[in-house]
Amino acid sequence: MPRKPTKPNRQPASQQRPARPPAKRTDRDERSNYGRKPSTQAQKPAPVFEQTVLPDIVKEIRQLRSRDARDRTGTYYIEGARIVAQAINAGLPIEIGAISLELLSRTEHSNETVSALRKAAKQMVELSISAFSGISFKENLQGIGAVVKLEQEPLSNVQLTDRPWVALNGVGNPGNLGAIMRTCDAVGCEGLILIGDTTDPYHPAAIRASMGSLFALRMVRTTFEEFGQWKNANGYHVIGTTPDVEQEYHTISYPSPAILLMGSERLGLSVVEQSICDTLVRIPMAGTCDSLNLGVATSIVLYEMFRQQRLAQ
Repeated sequence: MPRKPTKPNRQPASQQRPARPPAKRTDRDERSNYGRKPSTQAQKPAPVFEQTVLPDIVKEIRQLRSRDARDRTGTYYIEGARIVAQAINAGLPIEIGAISLELLSRTEHSNETVSALRKAAKQMVELSISAFSGISFKENLQGIGAVVKLEQEPLSNVQLTDRPWVALNGVGNPGNLGAIMRTCDAVGCEGLILIGDTTDPYHPAAIRASMGSLFALRMVRTTFEEFGQWKNANGYHVIGTTPDVEQEYHTISYPSPAILLMGSERLGLSVVEQSICDTLVRIPMAGTCDSLNLGVATSIVLYEMFRQQRLAQ
């Protein structure tokens, strides 16, 4: 008898084995270690400059963002055609000149600054756009910067003339310091005496806020104790500000030479700092605020000193 065809053994769907997916092609023989096929195009050799000089220079300049590195190397970094030109015109020692030909604006001023930088710098480097952006602290890259040797002198070198000085104790904001430097330059101050833990005048924010006035001022760093001893030994007149006196800043005659002493942003002059002052004045205010920005307060008194000095001439 013919055999009946057997029915397929059907299992519930839950018990059926899923079909195996087709095996993936690995092409191991055609892949590199990173899973990519090797390029059929011949790779261009990297420029020798990129391989040898560039990494060390970029690392060296980037470190100058740190105050420790600036103090250790005795250098700081500036950037931009205008401020680099100011530094060169001021005769400052330029350790490294850095340019990116792809970023330079190629204006007459820019070309002149690059030429002057090549003559002034002890070392010149040309950087790619990516390398230059790596050392930059500006948003608008101009393709020109310089590493400058910082110049600070001891307090014992300072002998006052008819040009005023400003002494700052415990100032913490580099932007405030930069604004004060700009005002000091505008009224003809000779220099700044930075006392105690006052912030670094070579901080990028201070340099930017100073608009190049940093180069016109002598810089001294000292302690409060040394400042007091130097002031007393030479008989110099120190003026300070405080809201706790009746005498307003515009009602006195400012002697020449003189030093304007200003304290920290938050506390102003302490009792000890006030004790070293020969004259204390206040800046009157009519509103609800109880203090002024340090840069503004310093500017108000300096401009009164400047006004009186001009009238006396």
